[in-house]
Amino acid sequence: MTKVILGHHSCYDESYRLKMLSEYFESGMSMYSFANKHGLSRATFFRWTKMYCSEKFSLPLQPGTSIDDAMANRSKDSYKEENAQLKKRIRDLEKALEFSRLETQARDMMIDKAEEYFDIPIRKKSGAK
Repeated sequence: MTKVILGHHSCYDESYRLKMLSEYFESGMSMYSFANKHGLSRATFFRWTKMYCSEKFSLPLQPGTSIDDAMANRSKDSYKEENAQLKKRIRDLEKALEFSRLETQARDMMIDKAEEYFDIPIRKKSGAK
């Protein structure tokens, strides 16, 4: 591994990054758990996955490694942690969706009141150009 420290940033050589990504995919761990275990910044590791896991780059699968094998090697704690993270993500998305719905409803009410108060149509008619 070649690690160069520039100020408060660390730079890793490509072979190390590919090795870490390969280990990550074999481990079945969550991205955050894997990054923490190896002392990597979560943002850096996420950037690596985005960079190397695109159509341009592909990591070769190890022969004899199947999804079932990888899942069987995961610990119960790993599943629990990932499940908790996913449930939190769902709750956050549901809150954001509800807020968006309320925002839309409030905007519609404001337009209705403005149209009523000023006695002019504000909304565009469908098909108008």
